[in-house]
Amino acid sequence: MIQSVKVKNLTLSKDNVRKANRDAGIDTLAANIAAQGLLQNLIVTPLKKAGTFTVKAGGRRLRALQLLIQQGDLPADHTVPVLVLSDDDNAIEASLAENFQRVPMNPADECTAFNFLIQKGMTAEDVAKRQGVTTRFVEQRVRLAELAPPVFEALAAGEITLGVAQAYAVTTDVDRQTRVFAQMKTSYYSDNPDNIRRAILNGTVKANDAKARFVGRESYVAAGGRIEGDLFATEGDENWIDVDLIETLAASKLEAAAAELARDQGLAFVTPIAATHVPYDLERQLHEYHAPARALTEDETVRVEVLSAENDALIDQLEQELPDGSAEAEAANARIEAIERELETIEDARHEIDPALKAQIGTFIYIGGDGEPRVHTRLFSEKPVVDPNAPPKESGGATGDGDAGDAEQGPKLSATLIDELATQRRQILAAHVTSDPGLALDLTIFLMAQNVVFEQAHIPNHSTLKSSAAAFPIFAFRDEGSMASQTIDDQRQRLDTSWAGLPTMTARFDAFRALDDEARGAWVAYSIARTLEPTLNVAEGYRSNGFHDHLGRLLDIQVENWWRPTAENFFGRVKKTVMLDALEEIGGPILRGRYKDAKKGDLAGTCASLCNGQGIVEAEIREKATAWLPDAMRFEGQEKAARTPLRSSFVDDETGIDPDEDEDTDLDSGDDAVIDHEEEEDFSQAA
Repeated sequence: MIQSVKVKNLTLSKDNVRKANRDAGIDTLAANIAAQGLLQNLIVTPLKKAGTFTVKAGGRRLRALQLLIQQGDLPADHTVPVLVLSDDDNAIEASLAENFQRVPMNPADECTAFNFLIQKGMTAEDVAKRQGVTTRFVEQRVRLAELAPPVFEALAAGEITLGVAQAYAVTTDVDRQTRVFAQMKTSYYSDNPDNIRRAILNGTVKANDAKARFVGRESYVAAGGRIEGDLFATEGDENWIDVDLIETLAASKLEAAAAELARDQGLAFVTPIAATHVPYDLERQLHEYHAPARALTEDETVRVEVLSAENDALIDQLEQELPDGSAEAEAANARIEAIERELETIEDARHEIDPALKAQIGTFIYIGGDGEPRVHTRLFSEKPVVDPNAPPKESGGATGDGDAGDAEQGPKLSATLIDELATQRRQILAAHVTSDPGLALDLTIFLMAQNVVFEQAHIPNHSTLKSSAAAFPIFAFRDEGSMASQTIDDQRQRLDTSWAGLPTMTARFDAFRALDDEARGAWVAYSIARTLEPTLNVAEGYRSNGFHDHLGRLLDIQVENWWRPTAENFFGRVKKTVMLDALEEIGGPILRGRYKDAKKGDLAGTCASLCNGQGIVEAEIREKATAWLPDAMRFEGQEKAARTPLRSSFVDDETGIDPDEDEDTDLDSGDDAVIDHEEEEDFSQAA
């Protein structure tokens, strides 16, 4: 029989058949009960103590009621209707029937119901509060209710899953939904949400795209641009439909910025590049110009010394005397910032360019990855820059690096004597350089830096030291759009080239040595890095180099933050088994089995979407997918010992080892140096 019982007199029975997920969704159920009341009674049996009962069916409702009382949403003596059974066996059977015979609501019916409430005048927030769900959940269900009729009917009939319906709902264009739905009916893999989403969004741009951010949402909409929000993606993720309009607006805005910069700076040209990097080929068509920095004046030198001393004193006070957060510490930090700004102003004044020279040079402006306009830090000219203020060259005088002109240099010497004397003088110079490590280090960095700056020019420096850029294994291969390549370009632009514009190596070297340690350190890091040749973590072959893997581990490189496998750069170029193995590594045999019958092209797209965080999967699988990498891209290789012991060029007098005894000694690093040309082609394609 049905009777009313106080919630505080009810306890959950151990016989309740639901043992797992008892607390799942209790908050949602509590919110629903608070809004609608308890729509279904509990099933109980009496306990020995009069007026107390144990709940055999309705345990989640009991927990939700207890939560509402605990939160103060219901009074402590709140009563609920219960059906009292006297037989425990019947009670267990009732609990089983209530849980086992329950049929989940069809998603289409959910969508229709939510949409009905909205049409009746309720807001999404009101519906969400009364049903104990999020506002976004309500908006998603309403969006699904507005699907094209054929798609919604398929959802209602169970012909497509909720995930597939969500893929169609990324656009509100029902005509496009209908067209894609008709196309997918004849597709081999028509139930794949990723394939559907790509077909729906073909020709659109994400709101977080660099060009979209540069143009700005307001300007795009004002120009008639159309936007669709994807309620089934992350918050604020939108699809901008009119790609041509984005390109036009970006180019127009960038051209205006280029004209303004050229006018303000007095430059001959500023070339707008509607991309996130300046193509290397465009740079090579121009002459790079390096403005020499003038020396500090006496007044500037004195001021720099005073400011530097004050800065050091303030730092000492902050480290030893002033407590963090005190007014004195804040004042000291503010003064340090002011000192840094004044020092920067003095330094900038050293790099001012004569207006007559500015009229011959220019630069590029492009779109940064953050959507902000970015000015190329280097300067270029279409023709070699001519300084109208430079003194005329004297005939017979020195004309540049290594060029002594036609002046007589003393008595004529025979070629053999010149070579002998040069060799002896070289030995003297080398002995002294060896004894001065500081100068030797500066010379090392300078020679490499000069090689970088004047790579396209011939400057005889009479040294075998170079920092030539390693060649890519594939001719004309470009990786300029990648995060790593853009970072390298940014690093190159930040290098201090104030020394490079001076006319002689002597002047350049002295100016280079005057740079601070950080500036010179940046040059050596960049110069060394560019010499590294392409290697890969493969079992064997000439691309294998365990030492590079060791460097990667020392630098704690997280490759997944810099490179993601796509259909173009990996999945579309490997065998199907490799892709299935990747899916199994990410989500186990179940995920592999889900896609085992897919066509290779579709499978490549699915794997790419999954690894780039776009697949609709469980959070745990998404986390693994966005961190997955092919073994070849990981820095996990181990360097092997050389097959033949390496010989030092320094002979040990005690052992008597002669380094020249065996010219055929194998000096490789232990990695297989034998080139398999068939493997070479495969690796080149994968690179």
